[in-house]
Amino acid sequence: MKTKTIGEILRDEREKHRLSIEKLAKKTRIKEKYLRALEDNQFDQLPAATFVRGYIKIYSQLFGFDHQPLVALLRRDFKESVKGRLVPREFIKPILKKRQNWGPATFVVLGLALTFITLISYAGFQWYLLAQPPELKIMLPIEDSLVAARVGVSGQTDIDAIVTVNSQPVALQTDGSFETEVYLPREGINTISIESQDRRGKTILVQRSVRVKF
Repeated sequence: MKTKTIGEILRDEREKHRLSIEKLAKKTRIKEKYLRALEDNQFDQLPAATFVRGYIKIYSQLFGFDHQPLVALLRRDFKESVKGRLVPREFIKPILKKRQNWGPATFVVLGLALTFITLISYAGFQWYLLAQPPELKIMLPIEDSLVAARVGVSGQTDIDAIVTVNSQPVALQTDGSFETEVYLPREGINTISIESQDRRGKTILVQRSVRVKF
């Protein structure tokens, strides 16, 4: 048995009370064309969904029936568009299905897009690496440590870098480690500057402050 539509139910209620569209329009102050469109289920000719729900509620108040089941039917069979208009769900489903049917051309486009994104990401990563200064880790001396006039300095940097300690070059081992000794001629707080420069000219400077005690 076919279920009645929202419009058919509203028309039956109106006709049951022997009220014409014209009289109903005067009672409710709803335009005749909207009442006819509502009873004919022509929701595309009606204003926003909020008004449609309001029309249904006015019918229920006037003819004395519960409007909630009709609102539930409206929610089941129709969906609000971006502009707030009611759109039959049966028109939406085929569009969604169509979007899900990806053909060979879609996979080609996706493959090209993925390749492009990968290349851009790789280029960006390489640029990031080129823009970075060499790594420089200082093991000794420890910041704010108490030391003698001769201070040991050791650390680790890139294997192709040039290291200077207080502007004096220091030899690197094959693993990038280095170790040297500097002389600090005065007591009190002294600063030791360790700089590493790679073959691209990128430099990094680390300074350690120590307290010299003779």
